[in-house]
Amino acid sequence: MAILCAAALQLVNLVRSAQFYEEVSRGSLHLIGERLASDPGALTRLEAAFDATIGIKGVDEAPEDEYERARLERGQVIVTVSSDGRTASMRSRMPDGQWLYVDFNKLSELQARATARLLLEGWQRSGDALDDYLAQLQPYFGYPLSVVDLDDLEVSASDIARMEYGDVLVEVAVDGASADAMAKVPGSDQVVRLGPVEKFNPYSFRAVFVIVTIGVLLIGLGVYWVVNTFETRLRKLEQATSRLSQGHLNARVSSSGGDAVGRLGHSFNKMAEHIQRLISIQREMVRAVSHELRTPVARIRFGAQIIEDSVFDDPFVAKQLAGMDSDIQELDELIDEILTYARLEEGGPVLDFQKINVAEVAQQVVEEARPPEQVSVSFEGSGPEGFPFSEAESRYVHRAIQNLVGNAGRYAKTRVKVRCSVADDICRVDVEDDGPGIPEEDWDRVFSAFARLDDSRTRASGGYGLGLSIVRRIMYWHGGRALVGRSDELGGARFSLIWPRVHAD
Repeated sequence: MAILCAAALQLVNLVRSAQFYEEVSRGSLHLIGERLASDPGALTRLEAAFDATIGIKGVDEAPEDEYERARLERGQVIVTVSSDGRTASMRSRMPDGQWLYVDFNKLSELQARATARLLLEGWQRSGDALDDYLAQLQPYFGYPLSVVDLDDLEVSASDIARMEYGDVLVEVAVDGASADAMAKVPGSDQVVRLGPVEKFNPYSFRAVFVIVTIGVLLIGLGVYWVVNTFETRLRKLEQATSRLSQGHLNARVSSSGGDAVGRLGHSFNKMAEHIQRLISIQREMVRAVSHELRTPVARIRFGAQIIEDSVFDDPFVAKQLAGMDSDIQELDELIDEILTYARLEEGGPVLDFQKINVAEVAQQVVEEARPPEQVSVSFEGSGPEGFPFSEAESRYVHRAIQNLVGNAGRYAKTRVKVRCSVADDICRVDVEDDGPGIPEEDWDRVFSAFARLDDSRTRASGGYGLGLSIVRRIMYWHGGRALVGRSDELGGARFSLIWPRVHAD
């Protein structure tokens, strides 16, 4: 950064020094060009006065360099100073369109004195008032031109005497920061003052401000690049974490680099691989156990049926066999629930989204429901006729509504109600019952797998704790949610299924 700032300072000072020399020399070249345009014979005298070699080229002898020619045509001055600062070459355009070339043999106070004398001579030749003449010349000078009373000058008597005899007084400040030239106006107690001309300061406020600004910008760009790089990598890590939380277990991030983010990405990948391996083992075990259980369950059921066919007149044995058959049926349904839940947890089942009539599906579930004898299940609200279509997987939506209706039937006292509605962008199904309801503190836990809340939901009431978990996963893969609340009308629980009406790929 220090090297860049130093290079920038050199570049800025290179431009500033060129502008400084142009401003200082522009007035002198204008006076030389104006005098030569009106009096070409004054060339030799001007060369001696300025200690310079002066050349004039015709209008058709313009500089070959287009950039240099364009600057001269705009009235600018081109100055080339030697490395030691002792000599200089200057070029400008004369009032009559010719090209003026001035090579100073040595830069000294001589040029300031010659400029002051040439200015007074030009004023005398013009016949204008001095103030008006200086006002006309001021735009060509990069330093002030002013008229000062002789009595207001803080100079010695010897210096005043020198000016009385036509000498030009050049004053340089003690610290060398500025200089000016003063020439007495003939026949007057006034002095024409050229200056002060400020010394070129490479560490001026403007230069330091530019360098500090450049440094701050470079540091800001560097910090922005570092922060943006880290933020981009952290954003990718956040996206991978979000995908992992959504069930995409193959989510990984680039772990290149040995910095903190790279090490964090490497740890994340190892964690994701470990989680994926554990879940894969768990799923394989669940599927294997579930499938292996089906064979002995089928053999037990077959054996029970043989025994039942062999025993006709023993009511005790018939009762026990009926209980065994019920338990076997329950075990078979549990295995089916476990397999369905495992399939929905595998990272996304293949869903065939089609336009379906949700009210028709819900009404079909109501007709197929087998609740206890004291409970009635009814479909309320708008019927299937004219009901708006929505995109969904018919089998899974049927299964979700079926699980909710079955769950409500087990805990309802006398009534279960199903209602469907479709808005502009969402589809909703509500299942309500008049049972004991679910405490509000358990609303977040009710959808957990194998969750059992209280004594009102015991093993005797049926259910395996997977039905609502399956509902939640079905809604998840539909891009929706499964919610639980309190039924305002029936006083029991109200389960709601909400998902987008149009599936987004």
